[in-house]
Amino acid sequence: MRNEEIGTDNGSAQIEPSEPVQANSPGWWRITYTAGPAGVAVGGSIRFEIPYGFTPPQIWWPGDEGYCTATCSRDATEIALTIEEPPVQIDRFYYVTRWGRMIYAEVRGEPLVEGDTVVLTYGYRRGFIPGAWAQHFAGRPEFTVATDVDGTRSAKFSGYTLVSEQPALEVIAAEEDHFEVIGPSFAVVGQPVELVALTRDMEGNTCEPLEGIIEITANDPRATARFVGIEAPQRRVEVIFDTPGEKVIRLTELETEITGRSNPIICTSEPTGLDLYWGDIHGHTRLSDGLKTPEEYFEFARDEAALDFTAIADHSQYLSDEDWEWIQEATREYNRPGEMVTLLGYEYSLNARKEHYGDKCIYYPGDEGPLLRATDINRTEYAEMAEHAETWKEYGAMMILHQHAHGSGSFYDPELVRLAEVYSIWGASESLDATRPLMPARDRDYEGHLAADLLAKGWILGFMASSDDHAGRPGRTDWLRVRRAYPGGLVAAWAPEHTREAIWDALWNRRCYGTTGARIVLEFEVDGEPMGSILEGEHPNPQIDVAVTGTEAVTLVEVLRGRDVIYEHTGTGPTVRFSLIDDEAPDGAAYYYVRVTQADAEMAWSSPIWVGPEQI
Repeated sequence: MRNEEIGTDNGSAQIEPSEPVQANSPGWWRITYTAGPAGVAVGGSIRFEIPYGFTPPQIWWPGDEGYCTATCSRDATEIALTIEEPPVQIDRFYYVTRWGRMIYAEVRGEPLVEGDTVVLTYGYRRGFIPGAWAQHFAGRPEFTVATDVDGTRSAKFSGYTLVSEQPALEVIAAEEDHFEVIGPSFAVVGQPVELVALTRDMEGNTCEPLEGIIEITANDPRATARFVGIEAPQRRVEVIFDTPGEKVIRLTELETEITGRSNPIICTSEPTGLDLYWGDIHGHTRLSDGLKTPEEYFEFARDEAALDFTAIADHSQYLSDEDWEWIQEATREYNRPGEMVTLLGYEYSLNARKEHYGDKCIYYPGDEGPLLRATDINRTEYAEMAEHAETWKEYGAMMILHQHAHGSGSFYDPELVRLAEVYSIWGASESLDATRPLMPARDRDYEGHLAADLLAKGWILGFMASSDDHAGRPGRTDWLRVRRAYPGGLVAAWAPEHTREAIWDALWNRRCYGTTGARIVLEFEVDGEPMGSILEGEHPNPQIDVAVTGTEAVTLVEVLRGRDVIYEHTGTGPTVRFSLIDDEAPDGAAYYYVRVTQADAEMAWSSPIWVGPEQI
């Protein structure tokens, strides 16, 4: 939630032009503030916010993008624009810089009275130079306006009070560029399966379904496929496969030649017992530092990302009790077995250098659970994580280590901590030499807090991935609150059915893995036991079985024992299968996991399997 107070007499604001704008397109806008009954005193100011994702505002170079000017309807009043340095108090700064960059318009000369206007022109254009660029992802960004009407900077948190209604723009998808076809990872011969087709622009935003003639083809000539309905933004396709094997469905719009293909679908003669479900369980709404409501978040996950399961993980220290009730209610409402499963969660953040610090995501197995905060809203009183641990365990909660935050290695309880987030929008946290290196590790020592470090300490942790989305776009995001980052990841869970209970069991027992966003099918066993297992007793020369079906050519599959790569399989096609015997396995305990790399640099990491009597 925005912690600033909302005024009743401090004026209003609007934006022009107010028509929808295409994502990543140029434009310029005027934001008009109209003074209310309180007016604005000399020395007071209006704060305009330009959303992150739009061209950063600047006041120095008229010929460059993002240039801003201001005018006033009162001739004797001068408006001085500044882009102030952040206040010394980091908390006050953070509370009002979660959504955009600020420009301050100070009143000089004569005060503003009710009805006077100040117009901020953002993106002043000269010739063919674009004035400014809209954000690259669809949504409804807010150009927040707030006031310090008396010049005292005395309002709570920031010194500014919000106007009652905020100007906003509708950013929509650009021109259609390709189809994204999403289907189940497994099918059974002769049984229909349903896929969804979404039309995307170049940036991955969802467009309205195309109305032209669309051809459906498959790499299996004996497959039958047909459209079974359109419910915007999805077009649904039903497919029946006549033979087993790895299948791919392709759509082509015949007039525009827009095309797209599905994720791989493995068709088997009989049901496999376990199916594969895809989720993104780490994302934020506007209740902390995201951009949409809980309902909008869940609807995007279901309708535009076609996720099987998802969760909101807003920062607990910014949530009020009312916010938490809202999240719980939305989580209950959108949990629909067989359609989309929702998990209840939040992110427990403690960036202060206390004994147990860093960011951890907490999830509950049911519809309710307590909101426990590391710190109060003013960041003045801190709770010790170990004090909360027993309460979490009473509710059957699960903690997942959010690996981007320094401090991941500061707390472990095997009855609570079950998984580590090996990849997110921040990058890969397995090790420092990852293909998509963890961004915060560029200028900070992360030794001891990476996923491989924690496994080496003897912690029993499965691997998962998600996005840490801040745009209300779980499963389809690269937005890190203030800038673009890596594409978000996905967690894949092996479960017998599409229910909350089954998904929870798969995550709790580490029968899951993480990818950089591609729906790579990864199967991994040691002596016949699946990923996440703990194999007790003696297991000399364990047999390792790996099967990968990629979305592109799988170029490298690595098997690791501890930190060491003990086997590499190189390839050129989308399917890799192999078995090997580790005849150099140590006499004591060991753990194994698999790392997959595709030709397009997409990756996957299996959860480990532990072997040996000393693991529990």
